[in-house]
Amino acid sequence: MALNAIEEHGNPSRRMDSPTRTVVLGGGGTVGVAWQTGLLTGLREAGVDLAGASAVVGTSAGALVGALLAGGRESTDALAVLAAVGQKIDFAGLTAGSEAFLNASRRAALAADPRQALRAIGSAAREATTVLTEDDYLGLLETLDGAAWPAGFRCTAINTDTGELVVWGQESGVPLLHAVAASCVVPMLFPTVTIEGARYMDGGILNHLNAAVAPPADLLVAISCFPLGSRGGGAGSELSASTVRADAELTQLRETARLVPVEPDFGHLKAPVKMMDPEIAGQALLIGKRQAEREAATIRAAWGI
Repeated sequence: MALNAIEEHGNPSRRMDSPTRTVVLGGGGTVGVAWQTGLLTGLREAGVDLAGASAVVGTSAGALVGALLAGGRESTDALAVLAAVGQKIDFAGLTAGSEAFLNASRRAALAADPRQALRAIGSAAREATTVLTEDDYLGLLETLDGAAWPAGFRCTAINTDTGELVVWGQESGVPLLHAVAASCVVPMLFPTVTIEGARYMDGGILNHLNAAVAPPADLLVAISCFPLGSRGGGAGSELSASTVRADAELTQLRETARLVPVEPDFGHLKAPVKMMDPEIAGQALLIGKRQAEREAATIRAAWGI
């Protein structure tokens, strides 16, 4: 379900002169890729094309979908990546990878020193024996091979040596394929990605949204693959600690931007939703398309279409 209330703050005269619009797409595994793809496809069919954003920021699943969106590509191209993953890694492997990611996320988010925890997770990720080699893994995202870096697009990853969150943009000189692949590295499931001698893993381990790295904007559309607010941060939820961080960022951003947060309506899926489960990706795609019909009016009004 989306949080349909639109928060409006900041300098109104600045928005009237030249409003800037940013889209943030969060992490969420194969199910998240499918849901975001359905949502963006449905919005475009309803006349709301978010490709016109001044900036697009993606983390993990959102990095893949965001790169396609910012590049003016069909978001459904992401489904080919999901199919390729399913051909290379069986259900048991994906399930184990999902559990490994959840454990890593909890460990990092609840640690007294999150960066130290991320360094330990990074060390384990570098040493892990994975089904795919790094080249095989990069081949799963061949749709981005050789693609130009879209203007305004940024994506996140974590340096496995330092535990630092990095943000790459067009000016970074990093190939788009490598940046997006690094952002999507579920530790222990996929191999770490090497960029300029350093090795990187999933940007969403500590915070699945990373909205705070977005450039200042008048309007921020935050598309989260996990519940937000009190529903997402409740005790016992799988990503409660990560969601608390995401919520805190959005609370701060409400002070300077008009905010439209969107979260998935997975109420009809068996709980807890296994975000790497390819068998429910098709359902998530349809859920996203149905949600788009409900979200279109709210986003259109905020976007000024």
